Amino acid sequence: MSIRPWWRRAAASGVAIALGLAAACSGPRSGASVTGEVSGCAAVLPLASRVVHDEGTLTLIRRISRADADVLSRKLGAQPPTPRRPHAVLPRPSRPVQVSWPKACLVVYHGDYPSGTIAGASPPAVAGHYALIVLRVRHPSIDRILVTDTPASDLKL
Repeated sequence: MSIRPWWRRAAASGVAIALGLAAACSGPRSGASVTGEVSGCAAVLPLASRVVHDEGTLTLIRRISRADADVLSRKLGAQPPTPRRPHAVLPRPSRPVQVSWPKACLVVYHGDYPSGTIAGASPPAVAGHYALIVLRVRHPSIDRILVTDTPASDLKL
């Protein structure tokens, strides 16, 4: 009976651990992710629910670009918000700073929304049955809130 050198056992154990970790890390994950289409919007759902005071039914959630959000605002008779100016930051000489619109999601609720019930709605005096909320995903915040009687499916986004 021969005893294998200790380094062979250590190498075999190392390979087994590496294979186990690779299998564990490559499996499906649960939880919100900013990379998925709808799952990337999961982080903003609590904020959207607070905007409509937990009233109504969630009917649509999807990513939206700035251009699509601006078109949507104009279709509903609202002026798109002006782009925010970035804070004054000294530019790095090696890499120019590019300001892009953060990832955003469109969340639509169906319910009864009389004028004035949703703070920050644009235009403010409009009542409707649909609340369309555009929310920024990273550091969840409200970009715009639109109230209308037009179903989101009729807006052809």
